[in-house]
Amino acid sequence: MSGNDFDAIGSINIGPIDPRELQQDESAVELDHYVAVLLLEATSDAADHEPLYEESFVLLKAESEEEAAEKAADHGKQQETSYQNENHELITWKLKQVVEVKPLEDATFDDGTELYSRFFRNYQAYKSFEPLTEEEA
Repeated sequence: MSGNDFDAIGSINIGPIDPRELQQDESAVELDHYVAVLLLEATSDAADHEPLYEESFVLLKAESEEEAAEKAADHGKQQETSYQNENHELITWKLKQVVEVKPLEDATFDDGTELYSRFFRNYQAYKSFEPLTEEEA
C-alpha cells in the first residue's frame, strides 16, 4: 500500500475540538455521602407559645465537606415556612443552625450501618432532653 492509498482512507475532518469537551464529564465525578444535622425552630405570634425545635438528619451527596455544608444550609432554608394554624396563629419555621456535617464512613446502607454518632460528657443534660411523641408534634 503506498502512502497515497493510506491517505485515501484518511480520517474525517470533524472540525475544531474544544478542549473543555475532553474534560471529565461532571456527572462522572464521584460524590461522597454526608450526613447533616439541622436544627429548626418554630415560633408563633401567640402569647403563650413555647418554641418548638426539630432536629433533622439529612443525607447529602457532595464532592467535599464544604459543598455538603452549603447543601445542608440550602436544604435547611428550603424547610423554612410560615402558615396559619387552626387557631389562626402565625407559625414560622426557620433554620436555627446547621449543627454538624460529617462524611459517612460506610455508605453501603446495609442493616445496622451507622449514619451518625457524637460524643458528649453531660449525661444529665442528655437525659433531660425529652423528645415529643408523634401526637405532640
